[in-house]
Amino acid sequence: MPACRLCHATYPREYFIHGIGPRKDVCQRCGLEKGLIEESEATMIFDSGLANSRLNLLSRRLSIWLWILAIWFLWFTLLSQINIWISLAVLIFITAGLLVFHMFGRPRFEAMLLRLTPEHERPPGH
Repeated sequence: MPACRLCHATYPREYFIHGIGPRKDVCQRCGLEKGLIEESEATMIFDSGLANSRLNLLSRRLSIWLWILAIWFLWFTLLSQINIWISLAVLIFITAGLLVFHMFGRPRFEAMLLRLTPEHERPPGH
């Protein structure tokens, strides 16, 4: 994969500006920031609203695991000294249930993410 000579990020070839001179080996984002191309020419860049929506969707999907880690941490630091084994059983049951819920929610998540993907970024057949 080629790397942008301005930001040094690696992208597939279609993310780069085609041309010679100052435009050679420059990604579309850097080209837009440096004024080498117009916004209408940058076909591979998400607008900020769409990028925020995608990030929001991903953070909602993964935030539950942050809560589970926090609860496990609290159990190990506070409740593991006390012999309340029912709390451990409940925590294991909740963690296993969320794992199943996370796996069965994947098709819904991918469908919502596909709805937030521009036409030029979608995989073939969608």
